Amino acid sequence: MVPAGATAAGPSSASTAGAGPATDAESVQSRPVDAQHSPFEDMVPLAVEEGPDGDTIAGGIELPENDSARAGLQQMNGTLTRVADESVSWKRTFSTSNATTQVTDVAVGPNGDVYALVSTRDTQADTDPPETTVEVVHATSDGDVTWRYELNASARSALGASGDTLRATDQGVAVTHALPDDDGVRLAELSGGDPIWNETYETDASPTTLRTTDDGYLVAGSVRFSNPWVLRTGQSGQVEFNRTVRGAVDQRVVGAVPTDDGGVILAGSQSNFGGRAASTNTWVSRLDDDGVTRWSRLYGTANETRVQQVFTHRSGILLLEQGRNLRGDNSTTRLRAVDDDDGHQVLAADTTFDGYTTAATRMDGDLRLVGVGDPLSQNLTAVTSTVPVPSSGSVDQSGLEADTGITTNETVYRGQNLRIADRSARGDTYELVRLPGERDDFEPRTVRRIEFDGEAVLESATLPDGEYVLRNDEGEPLVLDNGRVADAGTQSEAAFRVESQEFFRLDTNRTFVDAAAGEDRVSLSLRSERTDYTLLATATDVDGESVSADELRNAFGSVDGFDGVETVNGQPVARLEVDGDVSVNVSAAAFDAGLYDVTLSGADTREAGASASGRLVVARDANRTLGLSLNESSLTVPLGGTDRVNLTLSGVDNGISALSASANRTGEPAVWPDLDLEINATRLSAGAGGGDRRARASATALQGSTGNGTVTVGTLGVDTNRHRAADLSTGNNTITLSIDWVVDEDGIPYAVPNSTTVPVEVVEQTNETSGEPSEGGVGVNGGSDDGEGSSSSEESGSDSEASADGSAGDDTNEDVAAPTDE
Repeated sequence: MVPAGATAAGPSSASTAGAGPATDAESVQSRPVDAQHSPFEDMVPLAVEEGPDGDTIAGGIELPENDSARAGLQQMNGTLTRVADESVSWKRTFSTSNATTQVTDVAVGPNGDVYALVSTRDTQADTDPPETTVEVVHATSDGDVTWRYELNASARSALGASGDTLRATDQGVAVTHALPDDDGVRLAELSGGDPIWNETYETDASPTTLRTTDDGYLVAGSVRFSNPWVLRTGQSGQVEFNRTVRGAVDQRVVGAVPTDDGGVILAGSQSNFGGRAASTNTWVSRLDDDGVTRWSRLYGTANETRVQQVFTHRSGILLLEQGRNLRGDNSTTRLRAVDDDDGHQVLAADTTFDGYTTAATRMDGDLRLVGVGDPLSQNLTAVTSTVPVPSSGSVDQSGLEADTGITTNETVYRGQNLRIADRSARGDTYELVRLPGERDDFEPRTVRRIEFDGEAVLESATLPDGEYVLRNDEGEPLVLDNGRVADAGTQSEAAFRVESQEFFRLDTNRTFVDAAAGEDRVSLSLRSERTDYTLLATATDVDGESVSADELRNAFGSVDGFDGVETVNGQPVARLEVDGDVSVNVSAAAFDAGLYDVTLSGADTREAGASASGRLVVARDANRTLGLSLNESSLTVPLGGTDRVNLTLSGVDNGISALSASANRTGEPAVWPDLDLEINATRLSAGAGGGDRRARASATALQGSTGNGTVTVGTLGVDTNRHRAADLSTGNNTITLSIDWVVDEDGIPYAVPNSTTVPVEVVEQTNETSGEPSEGGVGVNGGSDDGEGSSSSEESGSDSEASADGSAGDDTNEDVAAPTDE
């Protein structure tokens, strides 16, 4: 989807996309359709499909004019377009006053008939979610709209439309959607504006994909955005199987393809929540014809890409993945093909797309990608390019390598590849059964079917925590010893546990290291209940580039348990042999000046989220010291009220791309600080906490952009309207404000100013001039510290005005579309 409030300045244009670097993938050269002109003119396609005559049908939104991408639009128009010979042959616009409209899906019939899914959201509604309508619209091959059919779709279904829930049939068009109030999922076939048939299925899923099969339909989606759901039906919607696949963590279905034996391949993203942030990996599962999982795999653990779209590919599935970068720089686009038989990769190839992909379609041996260039800018443009799909790629097809063997009545960890051997089993199918715990309300259920040819390797990253048994083809529980089947036994004798190795966070004793002043060592620590295991340590800069092997060796070489530096998935990693909790003292001065994410991961469990990151800022130039000033010398806040002051940095010579600040209060009155950073950032985080004796607030902004000189970077606020406000008394206190670290546009840190003390007075009521800038402000220059805010200095100074825009950079909600014929 495209952010609401995006603006276009000037005509849309296509951009050339070149070959990008590869990690576990080769590179593919993309071809621009036209370097000077987007064939879709002033629209951003959200769905595209090739027609029977080679023309392209696209649905999406018009590029709005004279609005900021970060501001909500009161009206947005949806468009449906036919492109022939790289130019628009006809266009239909859907518009409703005070509403946003999007054409979120298109389908083309065998005779060239066009079907579109059009959604309308009221921008002035008081309801949450806002009132939304969804229609199926039919147009002839010449663009004449002949009928419209309104669906009883849930707002969640409309807002989450993925551009793959509409399919042309021999008689008309099939459509699927969630019903309001979690009343199920509906599948219907329409012709001439009326249903030929419709069926409702009991589930609280949101469908994201619909495909036709030889004997009916395949529908797939997610239950509350976390568990995959799949439905196979006959020609008139009769159920063949309707199954929710209970996973270990968040698994969201993006697409699915049917298999020849009546099964299905599901694909999407799995989120794992490790220390400080979630990681998202590509996930693919193969289900049998009764909905039981045969295999389930994760791919590209360190690549931070998300699945955008899914296509059929020979005997398997083709995935279009894209990185998370939303700025104007080229972001990685990956093509990954996975085989139906056992989940091994047959292709992993990288290309670049000069923008953010919003839709794609398969054209013979190519993919046509369309999207927006720099969606966070105020000069939004539509871009398109054609990417060839290679016949093969440079990937390891040797299959899974076992990390350990299962032993009954012991524990294995999620993410480990588990060895199982039974030399008497040749061509047999065994079942892995999950057993209910004391608080579970399900019966023992089969979660994997494993085909044996003497031995097998079972991945565990997608298994839930819990107790399991392996059963042979006669249903007998099997006792295992280091992966080898020793005997048949009772369920209690054969059971083993699967648990997550959890790293809740990576603690550091400091973030900012002034290497120019001789600072060096940083302590990294994390807790783990697992003993005797291997950690992998990595460090990446703001551009996602890994530090060199020599830098890692110099940083971790003196740590107990250091076992050298190796390359994993194209990335240098330091190998550490540890036992239980981790506490290491590393050399930050081994790194060049920059902002780094240092990550410690379980070597065999990181796919399942056993990973924690800490931030490290290394400064080396003492001559680039910033000054800090406030537009008020003190804050006056009434009981039950708030007051704020601007934060301005001077001496900025190469912009600001990231910064972190903190504010601390001790003693009474128990005022509560908060920080709001405003540097046009795409990633923001903030926190606050404390009690009567002390309180702390912190905020971090990443991937920002500012001007040079004197820049207003945010505000410091003080609040007396929470946490025992009735007991709060008037009086005086102070807030200690620290700029913990600041990084320029090239990722190089500035030397930070000393902390400053801001006086705060709590009064019964404030006068009319409270909150106005005073004649004198607070100014701080020079010095640097470790960002802990332990020292402070205060000087008088003059007010400074910001020379850069400081609009907020939080995520923009996606608008959903609305109808009106042109």
